[in-house]
Amino acid sequence: MMRLALVLSGFLIYFIQAQLLPTIFHTNWLPNLILTIIVMITLFKGRRMGLISAVVGGIVHDVLISNFFGLHLFPYVIVVYLLSAVKHRIYEERWYWSSGIVAICTLLDGVIRSFMILASGGDLHFGLYLWHMVLPVMFWNGLLGAIVHGLLWRKDDEQQGYIW
Repeated sequence: MMRLALVLSGFLIYFIQAQLLPTIFHTNWLPNLILTIIVMITLFKGRRMGLISAVVGGIVHDVLISNFFGLHLFPYVIVVYLLSAVKHRIYEERWYWSSGIVAICTLLDGVIRSFMILASGGDLHFGLYLWHMVLPVMFWNGLLGAIVHGLLWRKDDEQQGYIW
């Protein structure tokens, strides 16, 4: 039953990322729900689950964009490794920490992706790319991080049997 719930949640996230968010937001302001979910899973469940979600989410996002394969997969895996290396030192289970960490991971993801584009011979101005493609998304991903934190935190409390 848990596997079915995870598969259905994955389809829901894919639908929201591929169909719902593009109708609400402009292309440059499109939040990255897949990255937000990967960061939150890493914060709540650890490196192993974060890496699994990064690989699956990266492949799904690369197929969704149908662009250079690995453009999302590689940065997601690096973000999970870096986040899992420092999370035990900095993370407190508060929504504002989750929001800030998701925003920082969004910036890190954008920097890694821009270096990948430059390394593959793409014509890219680093500062303009960050200004137009990464910084606007940081706010929305941070907001999504706070929302997802609330959903996962509530789910975590229900699994532990707390009665409030």
